[in-house]
Amino acid sequence: MLKTMITCLAAALLAISCGSEGEKRSDGSLKVGYVVNFMSHEWYQNICKAAQRHAENSDIDLIIADANMDVAAQISKAENLLAQGVDVLVLTPVDAKAMGPVVRQAKDAGVKVITESNPVPGSDTYVGIDNEASGYKAGAWFAQHAKDNGIDPRILIIGFPNFEDCRQRVAGFKRGLEESGIAYQVVQEVDSQGLKEKAFKVAQDALTAHPDINVVFGINDDSTSGGMAAYKAAGFDENNLTAIGFGFEGIVGQSALMGDSSYRAALGMFPDFVGVSLVDAAMKLHAGETLPAHYETPTVMITRANVDQFYDKAVQPFAMKLDAVRGLLQ
Repeated sequence: MLKTMITCLAAALLAISCGSEGEKRSDGSLKVGYVVNFMSHEWYQNICKAAQRHAENSDIDLIIADANMDVAAQISKAENLLAQGVDVLVLTPVDAKAMGPVVRQAKDAGVKVITESNPVPGSDTYVGIDNEASGYKAGAWFAQHAKDNGIDPRILIIGFPNFEDCRQRVAGFKRGLEESGIAYQVVQEVDSQGLKEKAFKVAQDALTAHPDINVVFGINDDSTSGGMAAYKAAGFDENNLTAIGFGFEGIVGQSALMGDSSYRAALGMFPDFVGVSLVDAAMKLHAGETLPAHYETPTVMITRANVDQFYDKAVQPFAMKLDAVRGLLQ
């Protein structure tokens, strides 16, 4: 009897908090749920901050949950948001292949689905960069830099092969190198899992085996900065290293670029712009618009020479110049 009473009470409380039988609101307001894969990462912190600000300014109820790289937790949190009656579900997949059932559940309930970082079949749109094309920009930039500075590239690639977007970044980087016509060698590819500590360890091992490495390309700022730290710890002359980042996600990349370091350039992904774009896409879907399969956000190579074009360096972290970034899409 007690168990039955508790179950009924829980159901009643859920109905009160979510609305009768989880029905959508009739006042036209928009409720968006976002399950992030890894909130402790600077990239996602900045996306969520920008999305939250834009949602508040647009009178949108945005609920953010963190899966913390746990597939089961992401599925559970997404199902909980659906039970709360969200109009739009946003997912940064921990595992894109595992999100299919959640997407189908959302669609069956009439909920629009947006993904970030990696697309999931059945979703309404994917918001984010073209990873392969952006990797190509990084490869092409470095190839020209190598030509201009007489670098004979011996490259360490610090990747994250578990994710399709990271594999595409590496593939694009290699294509940029290949099409440039320069002579180069990818000495080793290692897996950092996108974490600086892991990148430091695997880069240490790579540098021990290949002390002639003079280029580090990482799939995010933490991967690149971890490789740089390993190079420094090995006692090598940092003037001989060229480090190329990917993301320019916040303080980590900004400090590396502007400091006295081997970090020469980064593929700017503009997390603030991605956060705003997620909310914009949700509003458009809620209004009945049909969005392209890829709702693309811009990228550009950021160097000390052009950083002022896209960021105000007077504040920490740097403040993105929205109009300049939006102009990259034109």
